[in-house]
Amino acid sequence: MEHLLKLLEYNFWANDLFITRLTAIESIPTEVQNQLSHLLSAHQIWLGRINGRGSLPSVWESIDPETWEGVNIELYNETTDLVKSISLRKTFAYKNTRGIPFQNSLEDLLTHIFHHSSHHRAQVALLMRQHSILPPQGDYIFYLRK
Repeated sequence: MEHLLKLLEYNFWANDLFITRLTAIESIPTEVQNQLSHLLSAHQIWLGRINGRGSLPSVWESIDPETWEGVNIELYNETTDLVKSISLRKTFAYKNTRGIPFQNSLEDLLTHIFHHSSHHRAQVALLMRQHSILPPQGDYIFYLRK
């Protein structure tokens, strides 16, 4: 549990670095907005599946950059509550976006969320560079050194 909580805190920290950098600029490129929105909405979708919420956002739903910080905080808080209150071995049944049923443990679902977020932060960093925006140093080792 402690390791997942550490990864969760890292995920929150890294997301916050990107959110802070991007919301400080005058105009965020559309494709950057799309990738960061996807990162956040995918995390929302997974929490919705785990918590049995029926109405889930679209995996590519656009999230207003002015709300990114609040969404990131909500995701962190809800995920922290899950890790602290439910066995990591508990299995959850869900359907993917095509309606195909699957089952995975909470530990595996959270691990997926964190890796998925890292993947898309890397895409955001690449897009930022392509638009001459310096991305933050969001690697795990920088989190450990803070």
